[in-house]
Amino acid sequence: MLRALTTACLIVASSCALAPLAQAQDSTTKTTNSVVREHMEVVGSDKGHVGTVDKYDGKDIKLTKSDSAAGGQHHLIPSSWVGTLNGNTVILNKTAREAMAEWKVSDRPEGDAKN
Repeated sequence: MLRALTTACLIVASSCALAPLAQAQDSTTKTTNSVVREHMEVVGSDKGHVGTVDKYDGKDIKLTKSDSAAGGQHHLIPSSWVGTLNGNTVILNKTAREAMAEWKVSDRPEGDAKN
């Protein structure tokens, strides 16, 4: 009986601990959604340059292809990589090197951040 009660308490405590995390992620997404805009600089957590925002569709940040780090191609990074926003700078929760190793080349038509 005591063992079952202890297990039940742990399950309840675990569920309670997850709820604030989910709420925090939702509020970060809302903040990111309303603040990330064209021409913002994107840097890694190490402050290394990653790119410049071209478009933002609420899910992915599309970086300009004319940026020195882009190699002439648009790249996409998920908004989940956004750590903080500071003025005109998007600071990722990954280093610049990690972000550039994991970003995706955009195959979307020019000017379209949603298709």
